[in-house]
Amino acid sequence: MRDMRVKYKQAALGPLWLFIAPLGMLAALTIAFSGVTDPQTSGIPYLPFVLTGLTVWTFISASMSIGAAVITTNGALVRRSPLPRVSLLGGSMVGNLPPLAVLLAFSLAAAIAYGLLPIQALLLPFLLAWLMLFTYGTLLLISPVAVKYRDTLAIVPLIIQAGIFVTPVGYGIEGAPSTIKALLILNPATGLIEAWRWSLLDLPDPSIAAIAIAGGWTVVLLIAGWRIFGRLEVTFADFV
Repeated sequence: MRDMRVKYKQAALGPLWLFIAPLGMLAALTIAFSGVTDPQTSGIPYLPFVLTGLTVWTFISASMSIGAAVITTNGALVRRSPLPRVSLLGGSMVGNLPPLAVLLAFSLAAAIAYGLLPIQALLLPFLLAWLMLFTYGTLLLISPVAVKYRDTLAIVPLIIQAGIFVTPVGYGIEGAPSTIKALLILNPATGLIEAWRWSLLDLPDPSIAAIAIAGGWTVVLLIAGWRIFGRLEVTFADFV
């Protein structure tokens, strides 16, 4: 609640940025991909196609941006309070739920408007849980490393900026050359987006390999992240 208040308190437009920011990103992606080249959407109209990808990517990138530094920016709590450090990671994710809700509402509205919403949309709660677990595992791995090695805080924004181009947010993977397609499939965010598009838009031929790899990455990140976080947690107060 504190993070959300601070984010919008001094903004002239306040919570309106919840709507302006995704619409601005939508316009940028439309110009960058649909307006310049064929984005290969497997026959799905571009608006719901890109909105669904943007929903997943925005939550991941925003959570990484805030969560990577959440231990260092809450140094006083870490030094003086016995609260579980992992709760800070959860808080950084909860603060990004309002933008996620706005983009998800836009995606559902676009899917309904184009008559695309299939029966598998009932799986959306499970996909939301998967998105949360994947993001949480990523933060478990990144945030403790960032406490000790502050270079991580400079690397994460670079990954986020480049990530939107190497993740099929504004385009589909079917038309990509075989080598590039293989690299895209290895990106765990690709599988998440493919699963969401299959659920909300009835994507006719989702990449099963990408979805399976994303599931595997989620398990690995949760296990490895939990172990690394637990090992480094005792040293946080020494570095913040």
